[in-house]
Amino acid sequence: MWFRVSGFIGQVPDQVGDGASRQFPGRALARRVLLIVALATACAGVTAKEVLRVVSLAPHLTELAYSAGAGDRLVGVVAYSDWPDAAKALPRIGDAFRFDMETILGLEADLALAWTGGTPKAVAARLESLGIEVLWVETRSLSDIGDALERIGRRLGAEERAQEAAGAYRRELRALRDRHGGDGEASIFYQVSARPLFTLGRPHVITEVFAACGARNAFGDLDIEAAAIDREAVIARAPDLIIAGINDPDTDPLSSWRGTRMVREGRTRLESVDPERLVRPTPRILDGIEHVCALVEDTDTESGEASGD
Repeated sequence: MWFRVSGFIGQVPDQVGDGASRQFPGRALARRVLLIVALATACAGVTAKEVLRVVSLAPHLTELAYSAGAGDRLVGVVAYSDWPDAAKALPRIGDAFRFDMETILGLEADLALAWTGGTPKAVAARLESLGIEVLWVETRSLSDIGDALERIGRRLGAEERAQEAAGAYRRELRALRDRHGGDGEASIFYQVSARPLFTLGRPHVITEVFAACGARNAFGDLDIEAAAIDREAVIARAPDLIIAGINDPDTDPLSSWRGTRMVREGRTRLESVDPERLVRPTPRILDGIEHVCALVEDTDTESGEASGD
């Protein structure tokens, strides 16, 4: 007779040692059965924690797992999982939309962290058909980040550390909003890429980031997370601030705006930022918010001085 306890397979023979059938008195047999059940239950609990093997299907989920205190459960991550440094050493299983199922199976993963709204449902269905649990994590808003830390920590066995991390994140976010929030007038255009020209709309967390600084998304009326737009549409809205993510350190992402009239006349300010700290929904986004708030305050100061002149 074969049995399985958390991945361990062994065999209980019908006959033991010399081949003779063993007979146990009723009470002795009962004690042995209870002992076996207790040991199996204890081993199952310990083994489940020790052998839980997790793959992350998005860079921000990798970061959230580490922030929740469960980074040591990760055995595979997608491309661009670059924070913290420990994540860089983990095996790659693909990118955010294409995954190497053979590699995932080879890593003996039993759980995958999936991104609600990002991970293709067909990929999740395929993983589940292979016996891999899929844990969906939603990060559409700033408040979702704290919830995501707790959800990941609870499932991956790091609940206490995750709760601490979530609490610290919520306190700092609240403090940032108290210091910088309000009904600001500054409008910000966020440039994802220059060619093609892409920006982020109302549903993206960037809109909340700007609001936390008392500013508004210049394209907050777009009801989609990301969209390609015309250069003329940006010029027509004349934002107070254009922020571009730096995707290539050797290229100026703002070069196409420097010669425009709104920039030459000082009506629009140009700034570049590390996009990972501004659009990646993890606790590090707090650093991005602080940076944007400083830019907004400088922009407001410059605008006030200009109007005074």
